Amino acid sequence: MSRYHRFASGVAALATGGGLLVGAAAGTADAAALVFRIEVPKSLTVGKGEYSKSCAMDVWAWGTEGSGVAYSKATVIEPDGEIWPVYKRVLPGQQVGWGVGCPSTIDDLGKWRVRVVAYDKSGKALGSREKYWYEKFDTAVQSFNAAPEPIRKGRTLTLSGRLIRVNNLGTGYTSYSGKTMRVYFRPKGSTTWSYMGSTKTAGDGRFRKAFTAKRDGTWRAYFPGTSNFDRQKSRDDYIDVR
Repeated sequence: MSRYHRFASGVAALATGGGLLVGAAAGTADAAALVFRIEVPKSLTVGKGEYSKSCAMDVWAWGTEGSGVAYSKATVIEPDGEIWPVYKRVLPGQQVGWGVGCPSTIDDLGKWRVRVVAYDKSGKALGSREKYWYEKFDTAVQSFNAAPEPIRKGRTLTLSGRLIRVNNLGTGYTSYSGKTMRVYFRPKGSTTWSYMGSTKTAGDGRFRKAFTAKRDGTWRAYFPGTSNFDRQKSRDDYIDVR
């Protein structure tokens, strides 16, 4: 599904089919202030396959309120800077919105912005405000393992696993190479994770990191994510050191 259709269908449902939603009437606005209100999702992440209700959300904007404000314009800005569609005349306090679905290709990923600009009755811009969210593809850590177990104190403990990500077409998973995996350790009886070091994934997404076994505890690998792909942690693996 293209980005245009995702948003255009949302506009039709929210602005035409459902009617514009109007907020409570505002009182006399502070002459020195403009009141902006924009609501966006924190992030949208999708795994392989078709449209998912888990990332079906709405983006909302309200017409700016304040002294001298006649109307506002509300705009969505894509990660590549393309601007569309535009609510060209939103009255103060009036609510408009866009339907937001899952990213379906690599072109959908990145930082999306909503911009609201306030104007006076002569068309002069009085001020603007933006909020943003990120659309990302899912990642996963496969086959994470700390071995051998149990292990004698002072011996070499090896952590391994594989990092994968949704492919550029959103149809399945592929290896994620050249990415940093951070390793954390939580000693037995503790609630605090300590950073132990990092390693990078190979061409097939696999990673390995060796440590000296010192005490009982739980190991974890963590991928911090990027602007296009979501952060992810491995399963936890407890190791008995003897």
